[in-house]
Amino acid sequence: MQAPYTESKRVKAFRLKIAKEIPKFPNNKATLQTLEVLSLGSILIHYNNWAIRYVSTRPRSILIEKAALTDQRWISLDGEISAFLEKVKTGEDITSHLSLEPHTRGYTPAPSAGNDKWADKDFLLTVMGYHHFHLGSLAQENGFAMRTNDLLFTKVSRDIFTVVAIFDHSVFEKPVSPTEAMSAERERLWNVFDEHSSRGVTPGTVYISSPITTSGHSSYLVHLAADYARVVREIDPKLDDILYVKELYKSAGVSYYKTPKLKWHLNLLDLGLLDEKSGAFFVFRYGAN
Repeated sequence: MQAPYTESKRVKAFRLKIAKEIPKFPNNKATLQTLEVLSLGSILIHYNNWAIRYVSTRPRSILIEKAALTDQRWISLDGEISAFLEKVKTGEDITSHLSLEPHTRGYTPAPSAGNDKWADKDFLLTVMGYHHFHLGSLAQENGFAMRTNDLLFTKVSRDIFTVVAIFDHSVFEKPVSPTEAMSAERERLWNVFDEHSSRGVTPGTVYISSPITTSGHSSYLVHLAADYARVVREIDPKLDDILYVKELYKSAGVSYYKTPKLKWHLNLLDLGLLDEKSGAFFVFRYGAN
């Protein structure tokens, strides 16, 4: 019979750090406590749901879809788009062009949100995998680029930045009832998504483009959270073995010093161990972007 899992001080500190790090709405003690009592696997679901809304800083190759190039706005917005994509190519931080919401709404308890499962989620990112970026070039007092009505919708991996299309803010307007028509931009977005997600699929084949759980979380992020929790459970006990720790440094080509101070750490969706003394970060799992 397998022995029950006992949470170490390292893992508990990691779990509680995540609870503090996720922006909460309402931002009060009660909301924090709802996160603090969760298991590592459960809290990682909420963390992943929040962190996926950002894009890590690294140079990327750029691909531009036909739906973007043939849009009349591609020419009229040429200056703004070129300046933004140059940042992408050179690996500048493009967080200032993202939505403001993830900074304050990373986690919302369902009861305080009127049981709205989407209150702390980016619906289009969760369902379609698309990030959207504002094209303003002037930084506001809050450090963000000027908000623009026209947005670049993109698919972002660790190495490739795909510009999918241009939409205005009416793309976010949801029909109030099933009989109400979608805005023209929202309907066009679904058409673009359907074309994009069905590429290479044999006609007549049934496929699920973006599985979503009943909680509204992406199935991918839920499975990712379970995998991350499993890695932590398996590796953490080994950190009390000095031989394992020395081998960890050796295999990474990092100089080992006596009494390293290792702690579990997430850099957006990259999971690993951070040595607080040397700054070395040993990555066990890389995130999606």
